[in-house]
Amino acid sequence: MKKNIDAVFFVPFCEKEYDMVIDTIASIRHYVKEPHHIIAVDDFSPSRLDERLKAEVPGITVLRNPRRHGGRSGLYITQAIACKHALEHFNFKMFIKMDTDALMVGPGLVTRAATELAERPATGILGSWEFRADGKKRNWHMWRLTFLTESSPARRLFSKPVLWRKPIREAKKHGYRLGENILGGCYILNERCLRAMARMGYLDYEYDNILRFSKIGDEIIFSLFCKAAGFEIHDFGRPADPMVIALDIVPMAKEKLMAEGKAVIHSVKKGFDGETQAQMREFFKAHRV
Repeated sequence: MKKNIDAVFFVPFCEKEYDMVIDTIASIRHYVKEPHHIIAVDDFSPSRLDERLKAEVPGITVLRNPRRHGGRSGLYITQAIACKHALEHFNFKMFIKMDTDALMVGPGLVTRAATELAERPATGILGSWEFRADGKKRNWHMWRLTFLTESSPARRLFSKPVLWRKPIREAKKHGYRLGENILGGCYILNERCLRAMARMGYLDYEYDNILRFSKIGDEIIFSLFCKAAGFEIHDFGRPADPMVIALDIVPMAKEKLMAEGKAVIHSVKKGFDGETQAQMREFFKAHRV
Protein backbone atom coordinates (compact mmCIF):
# COMPACT_ATOMS: atom_id res chain seq x y z
CA MET A 1 0.00 0.00 0.00
CA LYS A 2 1.29 3.45 -0.91
CA LYS A 3 2.03 5.88 1.89
CA ASN A 4 0.13 9.19 1.83
CA ILE A 5 2.43 12.21 2.16
CA ASP A 6 2.48 15.83 1.08
CA ALA A 7 5.87 16.00 -0.62
CA VAL A 8 8.70 13.92 -2.03
CA PHE A 9 12.13 15.58 -1.92
CA PHE A 10 14.73 14.48 -4.45
CA VAL A 11 18.43 15.17 -3.84
CA PRO A 12 20.99 13.90 -6.40
CA PHE A 13 24.63 13.63 -5.36
CA CYS A 14 28.00 12.46 -6.66
CA GLU A 15 31.41 11.41 -5.35
CA LYS A 16 32.63 14.69 -3.85
CA GLU A 17 29.29 15.88 -2.45
CA TYR A 18 28.74 13.69 0.60
CA ASP A 19 29.06 16.45 3.23
CA MET A 20 26.83 18.65 1.07
CA VAL A 21 24.06 16.05 0.72
CA ILE A 22 24.16 15.40 4.47
CA ASP A 23 23.71 19.12 5.20
CA THR A 24 20.96 19.56 2.62
CA ILE A 25 19.02 16.58 3.99
CA ALA A 26 19.47 17.91 7.54
CA SER A 27 17.96 21.23 6.46
CA ILE A 28 14.94 19.48 4.95
CA ARG A 29 14.38 17.40 8.08
CA HIS A 30 14.66 20.44 10.33
CA TYR A 31 12.27 22.78 8.54
CA VAL A 32 9.76 20.54 6.76
CA LYS A 33 7.14 19.50 9.29
CA GLU A 34 4.57 18.38 6.73
CA PRO A 35 4.51 14.63 5.92
CA HIS A 36 7.29 14.01 3.41
CA HIS A 37 9.88 11.53 2.18
CA ILE A 38 13.42 12.09 0.87
CA ILE A 39 14.88 10.23 -2.11
CA ALA A 40 18.63 10.65 -2.58
CA VAL A 41 20.25 9.27 -5.72
CA ASP A 42 23.97 8.45 -5.90
CA ASP A 43 25.41 9.07 -9.37
CA PHE A 44 27.51 5.88 -9.37
CA SER A 45 30.12 7.08 -6.87
CA PRO A 46 33.28 4.89 -6.89
CA SER A 47 33.40 4.84 -3.08
CA ARG A 48 29.76 3.62 -2.77
CA LEU A 49 28.47 6.69 -0.97
CA ASP A 50 24.98 5.23 -1.29
CA GLU A 51 25.85 2.51 1.23
CA ARG A 52 27.36 5.05 3.61
CA LEU A 53 24.30 7.31 3.37
CA LYS A 54 21.92 4.40 4.03
CA ALA A 55 23.87 3.52 7.16
CA GLU A 56 24.20 7.06 8.49
CA VAL A 57 20.80 8.55 7.58
CA PRO A 58 17.97 6.08 8.26
CA GLY A 59 14.42 6.74 7.14
CA ILE A 60 15.17 7.95 3.62
CA THR A 61 15.33 6.16 0.27
CA VAL A 62 18.80 5.94 -1.27
CA LEU A 63 19.04 4.84 -4.90
CA ARG A 64 22.15 4.36 -7.05
CA ASN A 65 22.51 4.97 -10.77
CA PRO A 66 23.68 1.87 -12.71
CA ARG A 67 26.25 4.12 -14.42
CA ARG A 68 27.43 7.71 -14.08
CA HIS A 69 25.08 10.15 -15.82
CA GLY A 70 26.62 13.46 -14.76
CA GLY A 71 24.89 16.82 -15.05
CA ARG A 72 22.77 18.58 -17.68
CA SER A 73 20.72 16.02 -19.63
CA GLY A 74 22.28 13.24 -17.54
CA LEU A 75 20.65 14.74 -14.47
CA TYR A 76 17.28 14.41 -16.22
CA ILE A 77 17.92 10.62 -16.26
CA THR A 78 18.71 10.60 -12.54
CA GLN A 79 15.64 12.67 -11.74
CA ALA A 80 13.37 10.54 -13.94
CA ILE A 81 14.47 7.48 -11.94
CA ALA A 82 13.49 9.25 -8.70
CA CYS A 83 10.20 10.47 -10.20
CA LYS A 84 9.17 6.95 -11.22
CA HIS A 85 10.15 5.57 -7.81
CA ALA A 86 8.05 8.25 -6.10
CA LEU A 87 5.02 7.59 -8.32
CA GLU A 88 5.28 3.87 -7.65
CA HIS A 89 5.65 4.03 -3.87
CA PHE A 90 3.85 7.16 -2.63
CA ASN A 91 0.68 9.19 -2.92
CA PHE A 92 1.91 12.78 -2.80
CA LYS A 93 1.06 16.32 -3.87
CA MET A 94 4.43 17.58 -5.06
CA PHE A 95 7.93 16.47 -6.01
CA ILE A 96 10.64 18.92 -4.92
CA LYS A 97 14.05 18.76 -6.57
CA MET A 98 16.95 20.13 -4.51
CA ASP A 99 20.58 20.10 -5.59
CA THR A 100 23.21 19.56 -2.90
CA ASP A 101 24.03 23.28 -2.98
CA ALA A 102 20.42 24.15 -2.13
CA LEU A 103 19.28 24.52 1.49
CA MET A 104 16.03 24.81 3.36
CA VAL A 105 16.37 27.92 5.55
CA GLY A 106 12.88 28.28 6.93
CA PRO A 107 9.49 26.57 7.28
CA GLY A 108 6.39 26.74 5.11
CA LEU A 109 7.53 25.84 1.60
CA VAL A 110 5.35 22.73 1.29
CA THR A 111 2.25 24.37 2.75
CA ARG A 112 2.59 27.48 0.60
CA ALA A 113 3.24 25.38 -2.51
CA ALA A 114 0.19 23.20 -1.76
CA THR A 115 -1.96 26.34 -1.53
CA GLU A 116 -0.55 27.63 -4.82
CA LEU A 117 -1.20 24.31 -6.58
CA ALA A 118 -4.74 24.14 -5.19
CA GLU A 119 -5.50 27.68 -6.38
CA ARG A 120 -3.87 27.05 -9.79
CA PRO A 121 -4.62 23.36 -10.56
CA ALA A 122 -3.19 23.66 -14.08
CA THR A 123 0.26 24.46 -12.65
CA GLY A 124 2.85 21.80 -13.43
CA ILE A 125 6.03 23.46 -12.14
CA LEU A 126 6.72 26.15 -9.55
CA GLY A 127 10.04 27.96 -9.19
CA SER A 128 12.10 30.89 -10.43
CA TRP A 129 10.54 31.36 -13.87
CA GLU A 130 10.16 34.87 -15.28
CA PHE A 131 11.63 36.73 -12.30
CA ARG A 132 14.29 36.07 -9.67
CA ALA A 133 14.06 36.83 -5.94
CA ASP A 134 15.93 40.11 -6.48
CA GLY A 135 13.33 41.19 -9.05
CA LYS A 136 15.59 40.71 -12.08
CA LYS A 137 13.84 39.41 -15.19
CA ARG A 138 15.22 36.13 -16.49
CA ASN A 139 16.40 35.64 -20.07
CA TRP A 140 15.82 32.30 -21.86
CA HIS A 141 17.47 33.30 -25.16
CA MET A 142 20.42 30.89 -24.86
CA TRP A 143 18.13 27.89 -24.40
CA ARG A 144 15.91 28.99 -27.29
CA LEU A 145 18.97 28.91 -29.54
CA THR A 146 20.05 25.54 -28.11
CA PHE A 147 16.64 24.00 -28.82
CA LEU A 148 16.67 25.45 -32.34
CA THR A 149 20.09 23.88 -32.92
CA GLU A 150 19.32 20.48 -31.40
CA SER A 151 15.94 20.15 -33.14
CA SER A 152 17.18 21.20 -36.59
CA PRO A 153 16.85 18.57 -39.38
CA ALA A 154 20.20 19.85 -40.66
CA ARG A 155 21.88 17.82 -37.89
CA ARG A 156 21.37 14.72 -40.04
CA LEU A 157 23.99 16.08 -42.43
CA PHE A 158 26.54 15.64 -39.63
CA SER A 159 25.22 12.20 -38.54
CA LYS A 160 23.68 13.66 -35.38
CA PRO A 161 20.16 12.85 -34.15
CA VAL A 162 17.39 15.44 -34.42
CA LEU A 163 16.07 16.00 -30.89
CA TRP A 164 13.00 17.43 -29.13
CA ARG A 165 10.74 17.97 -32.14
CA LYS A 166 7.73 16.05 -30.81
CA PRO A 167 7.64 17.57 -27.29
CA ILE A 168 8.26 21.05 -28.71
CA ARG A 169 5.35 20.58 -31.12
CA GLU A 170 3.09 19.39 -28.29
CA ALA A 171 4.25 22.12 -25.89
CA LYS A 172 3.57 24.88 -28.40
CA LYS A 173 -0.07 23.75 -28.53
CA HIS A 174 -0.22 24.88 -24.89
CA GLY A 175 1.49 28.24 -25.36
CA TYR A 176 5.10 27.19 -24.82
CA ARG A 177 7.71 29.82 -25.62
CA LEU A 178 10.76 28.01 -26.93
CA GLY A 179 13.44 27.83 -24.24
CA GLU A 180 11.35 29.07 -21.31
CA ASN A 181 12.26 27.31 -18.10
CA ILE A 182 12.40 27.15 -14.34
CA LEU A 183 15.82 27.82 -12.82
CA GLY A 184 17.56 24.66 -11.66
CA GLY A 185 18.84 24.11 -8.14
CA CYS A 186 15.38 23.82 -6.62
CA TYR A 187 11.94 23.61 -8.19
CA ILE A 188 8.58 21.97 -7.49
CA LEU A 189 6.67 19.57 -9.75
CA ASN A 190 2.95 18.93 -9.36
CA GLU A 191 2.23 15.20 -8.89
CA ARG A 192 -0.54 15.38 -11.49
CA CYS A 193 1.92 16.81 -14.01
CA LEU A 194 4.41 14.03 -13.25
CA ARG A 195 1.75 11.38 -13.83
CA ALA A 196 0.84 12.98 -17.14
CA MET A 197 4.52 13.02 -18.14
CA ALA A 198 4.80 9.34 -17.23
CA ARG A 199 1.74 8.43 -19.33
CA MET A 200 3.15 10.31 -22.31
CA GLY A 201 6.58 8.71 -22.06
CA TYR A 202 8.38 11.88 -20.95
CA LEU A 203 10.11 10.08 -18.07
CA ASP A 204 11.56 7.45 -20.41
CA TYR A 205 14.04 9.34 -22.58
CA GLU A 206 17.25 7.33 -22.91
CA TYR A 207 20.74 8.69 -22.46
CA ASP A 208 22.66 6.65 -25.04
CA ASN A 209 20.21 7.12 -27.90
CA ILE A 210 19.09 10.69 -27.23
CA LEU A 211 20.40 12.65 -24.30
CA ARG A 212 24.14 12.18 -24.70
CA PHE A 213 23.80 14.36 -27.80
CA SER A 214 22.17 17.21 -25.85
CA LYS A 215 23.56 20.15 -23.87
CA ILE A 216 20.23 20.90 -22.21
CA GLY A 217 19.83 20.51 -18.43
CA ASP A 218 17.16 18.81 -16.34
CA GLU A 219 15.20 21.96 -15.45
CA ILE A 220 14.93 23.02 -19.11
CA ILE A 221 13.85 19.51 -20.12
CA PHE A 222 11.25 19.22 -17.36
CA SER A 223 9.92 22.70 -18.18
CA LEU A 224 9.45 21.63 -21.81
CA PHE A 225 7.80 18.36 -20.81
CA CYS A 226 5.51 20.18 -18.35
CA LYS A 227 4.09 22.27 -21.18
CA ALA A 228 3.99 19.28 -23.56
CA ALA A 229 1.89 17.44 -20.95
CA GLY A 230 -0.60 20.32 -20.95
CA PHE A 231 0.40 22.05 -17.70
CA GLU A 232 1.57 25.56 -16.88
CA ILE A 233 4.76 27.04 -15.41
CA HIS A 234 4.39 29.62 -12.62
CA ASP A 235 6.67 31.84 -10.61
CA PHE A 236 7.37 30.95 -7.00
CA GLY A 237 10.72 32.71 -6.75
CA ARG A 238 9.83 36.42 -7.04
CA PRO A 239 10.65 38.95 -4.29
CA ALA A 240 7.46 38.11 -2.36
CA ASP A 241 7.80 34.33 -2.81
CA PRO A 242 9.50 31.77 -0.51
CA MET A 243 12.20 30.61 -2.97
CA VAL A 244 15.51 32.48 -3.44
CA ILE A 245 17.12 30.81 -6.45
CA ALA A 246 20.02 31.73 -8.74
CA LEU A 247 22.59 29.68 -10.60
CA ASP A 248 25.80 30.45 -8.71
CA ILE A 249 25.35 33.15 -6.06
CA VAL A 250 22.50 33.59 -3.58
CA PRO A 251 20.86 36.80 -4.90
CA MET A 252 20.06 38.21 -1.45
CA ALA A 253 22.04 38.85 1.74
CA LYS A 254 21.71 35.91 4.15
CA GLU A 255 20.49 38.10 7.00
CA LYS A 256 17.84 39.70 4.78
CA LEU A 257 16.44 36.45 3.48
CA MET A 258 16.17 35.09 7.03
CA ALA A 259 14.43 38.26 8.21
CA GLU A 260 11.95 38.00 5.32
CA GLY A 261 11.09 34.38 6.13
CA LYS A 262 12.40 32.75 2.96
CA ALA A 263 12.17 28.96 2.86
CA VAL A 264 14.75 27.65 0.38
CA ILE A 265 17.88 29.03 -1.29
CA HIS A 266 20.32 28.16 -4.08
CA SER A 267 23.28 28.27 -4.52
CA VAL A 268 25.15 28.35 -1.21
CA LYS A 269 28.42 27.98 -3.11
CA LYS A 270 28.84 31.74 -2.80
CA GLY A 271 27.00 34.28 -0.69
CA PHE A 272 25.62 37.66 -1.75
CA ASP A 273 28.38 39.41 0.22
CA GLY A 274 31.14 37.13 -1.02
CA GLU A 275 30.91 34.44 1.65
CA THR A 276 32.35 31.01 0.92
CA GLN A 277 30.19 27.91 0.87
CA ALA A 278 31.60 26.87 4.26
CA GLN A 279 30.66 30.24 5.75
CA MET A 280 27.17 30.09 4.26
CA ARG A 281 26.51 26.58 5.53
CA GLU A 282 27.84 27.41 9.00
CA PHE A 283 25.55 30.45 9.22
CA PHE A 284 22.41 28.51 8.31
CA LYS A 285 23.40 25.48 10.38
CA ALA A 286 23.63 27.76 13.45
CA HIS A 287 20.01 28.79 12.85
CA ARG A 288 18.94 25.14 12.92
CA VAL A 289 20.31 24.56 16.43
